[in-house]
Amino acid sequence: MGAAETEIIRIKREECKRTKHDAHFSKWKILVGASDWADYLLGKEGADRYRVHNLPSTSGPGVYELGIVASRSRTDRIDSDDVVVVYLGQADSVRTRLQCYGRSGAHLNNNPSNGSGCFDDIFSRRHAIAYRRAPVGVHPFENF
Repeated sequence: MGAAETEIIRIKREECKRTKHDAHFSKWKILVGASDWADYLLGKEGADRYRVHNLPSTSGPGVYELGIVASRSRTDRIDSDDVVVVYLGQADSVRTRLQCYGRSGAHLNNNPSNGSGCFDDIFSRRHAIAYRRAPVGVHPFENF
């Protein structure tokens, strides 16, 4: 590298435990538990494909992060340190978009090269998928 050249160092999102935008996001919530899809397909009583009760109560535009819950204490609260962020998205209706992920994994679970997808791989390792969201165009703490 010459004196005039500058090296740009980019930190990957998954390497950051905290971001300056954390205050604008909701708390982490489980979207799909480690065994939710399997339990649903087996017809277990009361099993749902995803955690409908954890979806945002209102529809609206926003950004969201999906993360893998690598480890978790036995409390209902998810600690940010237990989540590895793997996807950042934006949608006109975050609730509707999250429903698509919960039902089928949407575009993240379709891998034509090997017939499986990242959601299937995550569940095979007994991890859950969580999300958090931040509304766009309104006060960041409305409807949380």
